[in-house]
Amino acid sequence: MAAVFAVSVFFDYRLAKETADAAFDQSLTDDALDIASHIRNSENLPLLELSAEVETMLRNDAPDKVYFAVRDSAGQLLAGDADLPDFPVAAHKQAEFKDSAFRGEPTRVVFYKIRSPHGDLTITVAETIVKRNGASRTILTAMILPTLAVILATFMAVYFGVRKGLRPLENVEKEIATRSPRDLREIAIDATPREIRPMLARLNELFDLLRLASAAQQRFLTDAAHQLRTPLAGLQTQIELATAEGRFQSDPERLSRIEDATERISHLVDQLLTYARAESSTAATQIFEPVSLAVLAEKAASIFLDRALGKNIDLGFEIAPATVDGSPWMLREALANIIDNALRYTPAHGVVTVRSGMRGAAAILEVEDNGAGIPADERERVFERFYRRPGSPSGGCGLGLAIVREIAALHGASVELADPQGTTGLRIALVFPRAGAPAHTDPHRGIDSPAMEKP
Repeated sequence: MAAVFAVSVFFDYRLAKETADAAFDQSLTDDALDIASHIRNSENLPLLELSAEVETMLRNDAPDKVYFAVRDSAGQLLAGDADLPDFPVAAHKQAEFKDSAFRGEPTRVVFYKIRSPHGDLTITVAETIVKRNGASRTILTAMILPTLAVILATFMAVYFGVRKGLRPLENVEKEIATRSPRDLREIAIDATPREIRPMLARLNELFDLLRLASAAQQRFLTDAAHQLRTPLAGLQTQIELATAEGRFQSDPERLSRIEDATERISHLVDQLLTYARAESSTAATQIFEPVSLAVLAEKAASIFLDRALGKNIDLGFEIAPATVDGSPWMLREALANIIDNALRYTPAHGVVTVRSGMRGAAAILEVEDNGAGIPADERERVFERFYRRPGSPSGGCGLGLAIVREIAALHGASVELADPQGTTGLRIALVFPRAGAPAHTDPHRGIDSPAMEKP
């Protein structure tokens, strides 16, 4: 539209200038004819009979200045301004025009040739172009303003029309952008523009295929894990029977290795089942309910205290009220995996602390230990499935933190890994940013004052 406007201005200005020039050239020609009407033929030479009043009126064309000269066929000046340039004219009674400069000002000059008894006479009239330029600008403005108004009106109509027309597309784009990679629900196409409905229908068909493929994959993983449980249960039973019969009395170390291997396989199967359930879940398929993080942490005490005592680890709890909307079993599994990792990587006589509460407007569920910790350059890799750091203690399968991240993403939470303050180890926190209004916070702890001190 800017290019159209520029081209329009160019041609409008040319048209305006030609229109003004035509009108003023006619006026200039009339001046030459008026001078010609005052030429009288004497016996020896032609005479220009202009009274002082008539000449003053001729020259007075404010704001412009008018100059004239009458010359014979030899170029001799008969009347007027001697320094006005001459120009040969071919035809009689036909005006010829030329743009020139006279006395330092741009002028428009007309040359008019007439016959007389004493030979041809050339009448030259020059006029400055102040009025011409003013008239051109006036006409140009009169042409530009309507054109500009039409272009601006068109621009506004197109701008707001396109914005309004594309708003449904923006809504579809936002709806897709906010989905997780596993959210394959169909896109509602009833309220979308008719032109994009075929595309959205094909996209929904693709979502259907992806849902079927994902469901088949999840069924395979779940079925495989379930099928593994049966032989594992039989294996554990056989080990218990062989132990009761005393068959491992001569080699207790072998019995210990078999039990450890069986426990690891059983743990891996449980983790695979949990991961399959978490990965196949979406926010659309889950029914969230208010979950008390304090109650969640308290229940974890009864599950892990015996294990902590068996490893001589001080497992303590600093619990403050905090409630989030979520899936109870998923949040319970996430906390269990974090505590399990902490107990697994914390040496004997170490300390593991479980916290719940508020951090500003966010609810947190946090586990801190004073074990070896995780180097900063590996803290992203530990969330990868089946990744285990070199030198990690046996018993793990590399799925714990992957499960935690899956569950956190489903709840719109983030997982933070950081160093504890003033000690070695690791602090893992689940941060729920959309929690309710925070309770009163103890600034020295960065978390609500604990409802239960560490034992």
